[in-house]
Amino acid sequence: MFLTKIDNIDGVDSDLMVKYDALNLNPFSVHQKIIGCVGKQKKILDVGCAVGVLAKEMKNNDCEVVGIELDDKSADIAQEHCVELVRGNVESIELEDNYSNYFDFIIFADVLEHLRDPSNVLKRFVKYLKDDGYIIVSLPNIANWRIRLKLLSGNFNYESHGILDESHLRFFTEKTAKDLITNSKLEISKFDITVGDVNKFSRMFNFMGGIWPTFFAYQFLIVAKKGNNCYNAIKLEQQTKE
Repeated sequence: MFLTKIDNIDGVDSDLMVKYDALNLNPFSVHQKIIGCVGKQKKILDVGCAVGVLAKEMKNNDCEVVGIELDDKSADIAQEHCVELVRGNVESIELEDNYSNYFDFIIFADVLEHLRDPSNVLKRFVKYLKDDGYIIVSLPNIANWRIRLKLLSGNFNYESHGILDESHLRFFTEKTAKDLITNSKLEISKFDITVGDVNKFSRMFNFMGGIWPTFFAYQFLIVAKKGNNCYNAIKLEQQTKE
């Protein structure tokens, strides 16, 4: 098994722990790919950081991590791994002005699909990104082969976690995932996939996903940077404030 879990913590909902506290050690998982992409000694904004699984690993890589989390119990745990933990709803929260043009990476790992207006959130948060920084986004693939099989048998039942997580408000295909990024005035630098909870033959699934992402990808992993339109929008916002 590639999955490891933090020990149970008193006062934390067990469902929450199962869904968000597990570090996936599979080298083709979203966790490991994000950790590898970020590297060491970077300034990171981890949006929707849950209990800080990614934040902990990045802190161990000498990164400075600022986390944002809505759930208080999760935030209490995550703050141990963050230089600052901001509590609030990402759809409305604003960071202090000192974080403008500050972060090397802004991470939205398994977050945007839970939001009412993910594009607006991306547009708002890009001002916190350095000009040469990157936004990392992971999104579930509703066209994954497992979902297609369920539809063939007439099933589309929400679940406690996964692609059909009952808390998902948005569903994405390869096209709509890319559209979300470009419509948010960002430019895609890298497009990758993850294999999800496939432990056996994960290397094969990762290879096949690179060839046919819309079918084999469990998640889409997108690394994006500021586009030209984004620079113009940020400049206009700054002039408006002045």
